[in-house]
Amino acid sequence: MWVQFFLENAHFAINLFVALVLFAVFWLYFDAWTQRKNSKDLVRLVGYFLLSVSFLVSAVYVESSILASPILGAMAQEWLLAVTRIVGYVCILASLCLDRIEAQPEYKNNAINPIVLALPIATVSWTPWPYLAYPILAICIALMYLRRSTVGLEDHLKPIAWSFFLLAFAEFLSMASLFTSTNNVRIFELVSPFGSFWIAAHIVYLAAAVVFGKWVFGYLLKQFETQLFMIFTVFILVIFLITTVSFSGLLVKNVQDETLTQLSTDVKVLSFTIDGKKSELLSDAEVVAQNPDIITAVAAGSRKPIATFAEQFLLAKKENSLVVTTDAGQVLARGEDIERAGDSLSDDPLIKRALLGDSVSSVVTRDGVLAPELSVRAATPIKSDGKIIGTVMAGSLIDNTFVEGLKTATGLETIIYGGNQVSASTIVSADGKSRLNGIKEERAAIKTKVLVNGESYTGGVILLGVPYFGAYAPLTDADGNAVGMLLVGRPQYSVLQTAGRSIELTFLVTALLLVFSVIPAYIIARYLARQI
Repeated sequence: MWVQFFLENAHFAINLFVALVLFAVFWLYFDAWTQRKNSKDLVRLVGYFLLSVSFLVSAVYVESSILASPILGAMAQEWLLAVTRIVGYVCILASLCLDRIEAQPEYKNNAINPIVLALPIATVSWTPWPYLAYPILAICIALMYLRRSTVGLEDHLKPIAWSFFLLAFAEFLSMASLFTSTNNVRIFELVSPFGSFWIAAHIVYLAAAVVFGKWVFGYLLKQFETQLFMIFTVFILVIFLITTVSFSGLLVKNVQDETLTQLSTDVKVLSFTIDGKKSELLSDAEVVAQNPDIITAVAAGSRKPIATFAEQFLLAKKENSLVVTTDAGQVLARGEDIERAGDSLSDDPLIKRALLGDSVSSVVTRDGVLAPELSVRAATPIKSDGKIIGTVMAGSLIDNTFVEGLKTATGLETIIYGGNQVSASTIVSADGKSRLNGIKEERAAIKTKVLVNGESYTGGVILLGVPYFGAYAPLTDADGNAVGMLLVGRPQYSVLQTAGRSIELTFLVTALLLVFSVIPAYIIARYLARQI
């Protein structure tokens, strides 16, 4: 989760930095335009201004994995970005085509073929996604600047050419987002938000901004007034970035703490649900044990009426098992399997305690084929004239159906462990079929605290490769020994989603304040320059 948080803030910071550098280029051309009032320079400075605005719009974009519905609306934000980015590129390209090159002596033909401009504009018109136009336009601008610095006499423009080459490469890498709908897991991991292509694109954007910045600030800082203005702007940007990251970080930390606290409460609620099931089964077992017909049938050793009653009782109560035994632990009848009787349960711990006169309930675990099987069981003695003549034991499985029922009632993602091995789970894999059953929890800290010490545990866990926040609680038997664990979990990305709207608002307010701060920064810089 924290990796996604820092990458989202890095996205904000890098795009703001690119916007600032492009604004500085705009300011350089604006300063030149005020001296010459050249229409070509006007078109170019408008282009750089729109590019700066487009990266500002991109900065406040929060990835859909964190925020599904932006304040401005996904389509509105996407079109605002596309219009400012494409029109900005086209304006810069048009101004370069209109501006004649002062060619070196060995080059005679310095005219620009109109197809140079027509080709990228035509490309924009047929592309199904505006993203495809970004790298095409950027690389055309890069080639135009490179031509001016090689064919022409403007060697100082080479850094701008390399900057646009880098920008084109970053725009190309960003097109990986078009393939996020793929069903191939490996490809999705590469092209998804915060994936390898996403990170690579932002690194290249940053590299392009550094090359741009080194070139433009070399010119702008030669004027004292502009130097003060840019220094003020950069300081304001740094202060806003630090404030934004700190505030959003505290916000996410607060949401995380609240999530862990809520999960601790949720796992206690789940424990109470299991305890409630124990009490319910014990009550049902006592109802059967106190039934006069059952007492008479057990005393007479008559299996058929007991089996019929047990079968009907299970259907009415929707439980998994109901067993009636003699005072020697021999099974008289099973409600779940009326044909199976005569075997002995004298070694069963609950039957032993019931034969001693105790009414007891417990969580019971036993080995299964793929995973341990857990059940809640309750046993109570059958008495006649104060003498114990048999026992009743009722049971209910804690399986996937049981936890799905809990999820329907409580909304909680739940995992049940037999020992340290998953027995039942509501969490399924991406294919919608596989569950966690059989997977072991091997971390010593969790096993020691929950299974050995019988205490609760909260923290981060990895389930099916997905980071979760989880809260563990022990499942205990009749003697109070931990025989399993309960886990209530919530995906870590959902914490970012909870804070997503606040993060977006923070980014948006910061961007707006930064824009508005440019005006007082310029006024103060101009005032100080005139005073000196």
